[in-house]
Amino acid sequence: MFRFKAKKAVYLFITAIFLLSIHFSTAWAETKTVITQVDRLNVREGPGTHYRVKKMLNKGETYTAITETNGWVQLQLSATETGWVAKQYVSEVKRRMISTVDQLRVRSSPNSQASVIGYLQRGQSVEAIETKNGWTKVKTASLTGWVSSTYLTNGNEEHVHSSIQAGIVTADTLNVRTQPSQQANVLGKITHGQQVRIMAENDQWYQITTNSGLTGWVSRAYISVSPSYVKVLYDGVNIRSMPSLQAKVQATAHRGQQYRIITSIENWYKIEVPGKGSGYIASWLVSAVQQNPKNALYNKTIVIDAGHGGKDSGTIGKNGIMEKMLTLKTAQLLQQRLKEAGANVILTRTTDKYVSLPDRVQIAHRYHADAFISIHYDSSSDSRTRGMTIYYYDSLADYPLALSFAGPLSSITSVPYRGIRFGDFHVIRETDLPSVLFELGYISNPAEVNIVASNKYQQQITEAIASGLRSYFQ
Repeated sequence: MFRFKAKKAVYLFITAIFLLSIHFSTAWAETKTVITQVDRLNVREGPGTHYRVKKMLNKGETYTAITETNGWVQLQLSATETGWVAKQYVSEVKRRMISTVDQLRVRSSPNSQASVIGYLQRGQSVEAIETKNGWTKVKTASLTGWVSSTYLTNGNEEHVHSSIQAGIVTADTLNVRTQPSQQANVLGKITHGQQVRIMAENDQWYQITTNSGLTGWVSRAYISVSPSYVKVLYDGVNIRSMPSLQAKVQATAHRGQQYRIITSIENWYKIEVPGKGSGYIASWLVSAVQQNPKNALYNKTIVIDAGHGGKDSGTIGKNGIMEKMLTLKTAQLLQQRLKEAGANVILTRTTDKYVSLPDRVQIAHRYHADAFISIHYDSSSDSRTRGMTIYYYDSLADYPLALSFAGPLSSITSVPYRGIRFGDFHVIRETDLPSVLFELGYISNPAEVNIVASNKYQQQITEAIASGLRSYFQ
């Protein structure tokens, strides 16, 4: 009996130690930064007033909080020293981050398969709550969720003023550095005439982001600042008297309208409203752009995906033509057309090679594309089926892009226009940017295959897609 009780006591002791170790390991994993709120704050050896005071802290000092228990917080005072303070006298330092892309999808959990619950716009400031496996949990005034950490940049730099502006490079070549210092590592180079977005400034430096996604610091002496604008993404967007959803509505904006940015405040832009002075518009309902109506495609980054390739031939037409070769022809013609308009164009494949669906998506993300276009040709067991179709996945991010092609494509009379439809295709489902997939005609139809393979149709369809993109970016 004694041996049983002794073994039971040892078992309970070991179990308690095990559970305690789980508790503390969890607490240590969830560190955060706190700032002291009072002067002469007592630091004690343990979590309670009965523990000895070991030192005092002044107001405004910041420390890493290791763990907390019963109203006390353990601080990392130095590399080798810790101590406890009353939780009521410290507050958490909010970590601000900025989205570097438009339409950044906010998901319900840190997983690309999780449901999309909202979007961030380029330049939007958010509170970063937690980071896990390449994902960051963020909080805005209207939602809390997870975004890919790749598309966030730090918004907490000391002495940095957050104000989004557009700028143009005036040097022949300009180094983009990791920090605002001539000694910092060079991330890349930008060239004369290139447009950039100024995210922040620090003394003689600008933190900039390019349309290709390069983000870093450049000397402000070589950046010419020009007015920046917002483009309204939806119909019926309210312009308010103050940066608050409770403020009075001064005017209503509609999709495609542009307003000059005066300044930015948290998740709001103060804009110039013709005839009404100024007002505030929510940043999640607009996209920051540089106004250039004569050439809306200039410096936009477009990824064109030629469907299939290599071992994947796609559909084989009645005349023996393979879909993989026809999609590549269309993609290359479209690339040439868009480059002539000043766009940065990337093809997911330039030759007859196999590229996996996830790799196609990663190419779009790697280049921080403004739009993703996937080119395909259709097939049906019924050889009489004809027509072209536009597919979208996300009703908020993708549908407006799809809608911009409706007019240009429907004007082509040689192939019937079948409209815009929802499509659960991997390449448009998994991209965190506006994306569409085209089926540009049925090569299973003996008559239509000859039409879509003709040079005349290829010129018509690429011009129609380019026209739709111009309309979308205006």
